[in-house]
Amino acid sequence: MGECGVNARADSLLRHPLLNGWPLFIVIAGLSFAIILAGLATIGASTPEATVAMIRLSVQLASPWVYLAFVATALVQLFPSSFSTWLLRNRRYVGLSFAAGFGWQAVFIAVLLGLHGDYYATALHDTGEFVTRMLSYALLLALTVTSFFPVRRAMDPRHWRFLHRIGIWYFWAAIWVSYAETVMVGDTRLIAIVYTVTGLFVLAVRFAAYWEKRSAPLVNNA
Repeated sequence: MGECGVNARADSLLRHPLLNGWPLFIVIAGLSFAIILAGLATIGASTPEATVAMIRLSVQLASPWVYLAFVATALVQLFPSSFSTWLLRNRRYVGLSFAAGFGWQAVFIAVLLGLHGDYYATALHDTGEFVTRMLSYALLLALTVTSFFPVRRAMDPRHWRFLHRIGIWYFWAAIWVSYAETVMVGDTRLIAIVYTVTGLFVLAVRFAAYWEKRSAPLVNNA
């Protein structure tokens, strides 16, 4: 009875209007904006090092949402619950929350280029990395625009699924590699370790769901 009561309360909470649809996106984007403002107040962007710190903060704010969007379908398949159902129901808005958070990275890279161009050219300049970053923003823009229903309805469903499958895998990999690389060279920050391990976890869940789905016909035909 107690467990049923807890589950009922959790389900009721996850159906709250503020935690679903566009209100959920507004809440997440608003919290991210508040943290960005706090970061600007404490770190600022007056030096190149401070601006780089703000770029890292923006990525840290965006990372959880791409992991959640990446694992949503697999999670509801393997572990059906109020939470996994809620996550799948709101995957679109979780994905848009990632786009909004990641957009702050573009803002601070523009600030870095505008205010500290010499630093970027001497300390961070890498033509290949810059081109890859610009392509990433183009892909993110495409994913964002095609997340709106009028655009989605105008697309061939096969093209839409292909774009979003490529996009979610690309951004999962981009975020995970950015943390895993630093951990492998000795980064001991808790946030880097947590995001590295979490990225592997959601990948394992996704592979497990794929394997279960692929194995099901074999079991049924046995």
